[in-house]
Amino acid sequence: MISNGTFLMNRYEILQAIGAGGMAEVYKARDTALSRLVAVKVLRQEFSTDEKFVERFRVEAQSAAGLSHPNIVSVYDVGEENGIYFIVMELVDGITLKDYIVKKEKLQIREALNISVQIAQGLSAAHANGIIHRDIKPQNIIISRAGKVKVTDFGIAKMAGSNTMTTTAAGTVSYISPEQARGGYSDERSDIYSLGITMYEMLTGKVPYEGETNIAVALQHIQGDMVAPKTLEPAIPESLNKIILKCTQKKPERRYAKARDLIADLRRVLTDPDGEYVVIPGAGVTDGGTINMNEEELIAIKEAARKEELSRKDPDGKTTERENDNDKQPEKTEKEDKRTKVVIPVEPEDEEDDEEMDSSLGKVMMVLGIIGFIILVIVILAFAAMASGLLKGGFSFFGKKTQTETKAVTESVSETETQKKTETETKLAFMTMPNLIDYTEKEARELLKDIDVEFVIEEGKSDYYDAGRIFDQEPDAGTTVGSGDTVTIYVCTGAESFELPDVTDMDYNQASDKLRNLGLSVYLEFENSDTISKDHVIRTDPESGSSVTEGTTITIYASEGREIKTSTVPDLRGYDLESAIALIEEAGLIYNGKSSDYSDTYDAETVMDQSLSAGTTVNEGTTITLVMSLGPRVHTYNATVYVSTPFAGKIVDDAGKPVSEGRLTIEIVQDGESVTIYDQNVTSATMPSSVECTSNSNSEAVAEFYLGGVQYDTASVSFY
Repeated sequence: MISNGTFLMNRYEILQAIGAGGMAEVYKARDTALSRLVAVKVLRQEFSTDEKFVERFRVEAQSAAGLSHPNIVSVYDVGEENGIYFIVMELVDGITLKDYIVKKEKLQIREALNISVQIAQGLSAAHANGIIHRDIKPQNIIISRAGKVKVTDFGIAKMAGSNTMTTTAAGTVSYISPEQARGGYSDERSDIYSLGITMYEMLTGKVPYEGETNIAVALQHIQGDMVAPKTLEPAIPESLNKIILKCTQKKPERRYAKARDLIADLRRVLTDPDGEYVVIPGAGVTDGGTINMNEEELIAIKEAARKEELSRKDPDGKTTERENDNDKQPEKTEKEDKRTKVVIPVEPEDEEDDEEMDSSLGKVMMVLGIIGFIILVIVILAFAAMASGLLKGGFSFFGKKTQTETKAVTESVSETETQKKTETETKLAFMTMPNLIDYTEKEARELLKDIDVEFVIEEGKSDYYDAGRIFDQEPDAGTTVGSGDTVTIYVCTGAESFELPDVTDMDYNQASDKLRNLGLSVYLEFENSDTISKDHVIRTDPESGSSVTEGTTITIYASEGREIKTSTVPDLRGYDLESAIALIEEAGLIYNGKSSDYSDTYDAETVMDQSLSAGTTVNEGTTITLVMSLGPRVHTYNATVYVSTPFAGKIVDDAGKPVSEGRLTIEIVQDGESVTIYDQNVTSATMPSSVECTSNSNSEAVAEFYLGGVQYDTASVSFY
């Protein structure tokens, strides 16, 4: 814990602690260089010497530092001082989405849609910069008091181009995607899955999968059946129900490929809640597309779950607390032999669950290690027996088939040559099917070279993969295939180009349907326009007439109508006229003239009153008039100035036509001095018939009348 008043890098003054997690503490601080409040996230002291935690902390800083978006918490600085690792971030005054859901139990449809769109916009920006978050959950979403939604905590993010198979699952187990739980590839669609689970919780108040242990929950993500959110909350529109089901499909290729496609459908829910525009690929699959697991994986996960439960109890059956031992956490949870690969999902709900998960998985590793060692010993003994002639007839053992051909003595084939031929003809009898998606046919054959399978090549078009790349496979990755089985791969042939039609000035829903019917993806943006009607298309990107192919993403810019901005009226009292006008223009308001009066409070020639109260919120462009002080009243005389109309042909425009409006100015000339008593824009309908004025002299005076700076009349004025 860092004490209040501590300075980091002689710049950031710690003010108070505002939050804490399993890995870091968060403080409110003052950036003395820029005079602003910030949030400082500090790695806990007990982890500062652990390279694993320091690296994860650096990943968060590096991932978020390059992102600048209204829906992502900004990272300003990162540093290390005296063993203290810290990240300086934007200070958001609000609560986490998790706390908000707990407070409200479940959210209204429009509110959930608004939050979902903002989260997706933040993800879209991160994905566009090549960053996958991998831990989207309500705890990592902050809602400000102004309603702005911010995505934070990129602690386990990775670059989108880093196609490595993870050996441990990443992400919080209640929101983790099936591919992350299985230790597989994660990309933009993994974040979309986690967002789908978050949307489910916002609308129903609960997560779709629950269990007594983290492993049990992870297993449900992999092959459990999810209850549709509309079943729990019938008020959910069918379109929104389908959106969540599409986001949470177990196969990534059946989800939204891009966050921007999800945003477009979410926005359509408000205008077309019962529309049939949500399409889930894969012959109408809406149940999540169960992923099959091989027997070893099921046994390993169930055994780990059972042992985890047993490890919580003492010999008398009573639950006990586990010890914390960060130094003994296993770095890997994967056990692999020559036949199959078992990956156990391990990422905990939060940092405090790491030790509990690692303890169970350590036991699973030990069991699987023993089994693997026994298999290895048996195989070695079997080969030794074969080499010594004990098994001259050949043998088949644990997925290996060995064939020894004994030739006649007349063929003079040595035993050594026979053994070499045996080794070249050795093939696996079964193996775990690898993920072939986005590989070429040649690469797929190389991955399956150790087993005799029959390849069937199918061609087709895909919106998401380049020509020559595999976009689907049968059987699915992770299932067990045997010698003689058929493996079908679907290779993308690309898409034919065509001219993008012009949808300008069409209703954006009609334009979206037209483009989607052509096989295009549609991303919707709104902006103000003074010429295009609200909800109609301003333009597209790419432009109409451009050459596009199926699957190309088209951004539709739809009109929100004229832009209406608001402004806060400044307090102008006490300012001179020039300064007051400058403040009015700075606030986006329009100065509309002044009048004068005596004041015992405000000095002469300063503003004593204003037509709009200070602090009032008004539309930009609103006019404001001022009352200027004449100073204290000494002795005053009153007069009524009767105004003659200037609109009876007295003033004409350049074309000789009488004017019907303008700025009316009335000045009183008395004792050689001129005082303006009226100066405002008028029309024939708002023209004053008379104006009251005062003077500290009762000498003769003349009223001069001007319209638009042109004098059109005079009159004598008598003060009494």
